[in-house]
Amino acid sequence: MIDQFQYSIGVPAEELSGYGPGGYHPVHLGDTLDDGRYRILNKLGFGSYSTVWLARDEENKTNVSIKIVVAEQSRKHNHELEILQAIKQNGNPAHPGHRHVSHLLSSFYHEGPNGRHLCIVLELLGPKTSSIAEGQPNYRFTGRLARRISSQLLLAVDYLRVCGVAHGDIHMGNVLFRLSNVNKTLTIDDPQIGKVSKKDGSPNEKGVPDYLVEPAEYGYGKGELLGEIQLVDFGESFFLSNPPKSIHTPMSFHPPELVFRRPITEAVDIWNLGCTTYELVIGRSPLEAFMDDRELIPQFQKVLGGLPEQWIQEGLETGVLEEKPDASDAEYFLPLEEQIQKQYANGYDKETLDL
Repeated sequence: MIDQFQYSIGVPAEELSGYGPGGYHPVHLGDTLDDGRYRILNKLGFGSYSTVWLARDEENKTNVSIKIVVAEQSRKHNHELEILQAIKQNGNPAHPGHRHVSHLLSSFYHEGPNGRHLCIVLELLGPKTSSIAEGQPNYRFTGRLARRISSQLLLAVDYLRVCGVAHGDIHMGNVLFRLSNVNKTLTIDDPQIGKVSKKDGSPNEKGVPDYLVEPAEYGYGKGELLGEIQLVDFGESFFLSNPPKSIHTPMSFHPPELVFRRPITEAVDIWNLGCTTYELVIGRSPLEAFMDDRELIPQFQKVLGGLPEQWIQEGLETGVLEEKPDASDAEYFLPLEEQIQKQYANGYDKETLDL
């Protein structure tokens, strides 16, 4: 493993310790992939298991997004790739939710100094809805736009269900705006790079890039963002016929069945859709947990009006609960209807609020 404390790094980016055998592929601007078809232009983002890049498809003369997966996760049967392939094979383009789901354009493998990396090519999209919300009053969208986004998300969830898939991780960070012109890159910041060098002056270790690229931020003008979204990132998705025992999604969005360690079903998407819709309209999550998802249990009672007694008894028997939950522990929360009435109209005129 690379010891990043031995290095000087000039920009905020992924942790250098993620490089080395089995880790990230070292990417430099201008690199080409897939026998020269794709040319790297800028970085769009990164996660624990991948980096995401803006690239030019020289064959189709268009810009695309390429997710380069860490080598240790680039196995022959990569779960996310299998989900994307199933959506592509089983989906119906005539379904109204088709345009609101990210679709696989291509995939290939790339050999690098840190191993063999799966590369997933997707449509180039705009910024996250969460990023745009940060610049809005009270961190929320107008009523009309919130309604449009939530209705498109519902169509996306229904489309995935028809494909036999549940997304498993719906939140505003995985909901991106579509661009009116994917080939217009002027609204994306110029690449910001920071040299990577050993503090003692010795050569960089094998598999470490010469520099890191800071993820670009979008600037956007009127008309450049469509009033349309796409649901992205299928890393937590699952086939309806084979649900997982657990999922990893933001703790405040954990559905009751996950908190109580009960079987996961496609219902998780409806729960997360509801939480996301609330956040679009109100500007914050309806529930909050920071250290342990069991913090949500009193909130379930206070905000939603109760929990099945059978769940509480089973929770006590299995050790999920140490004692019977008390709604008074959620003193800063209101019943959902009161919460919405109190929060929704705050600071907005009627035209902005119109749903």
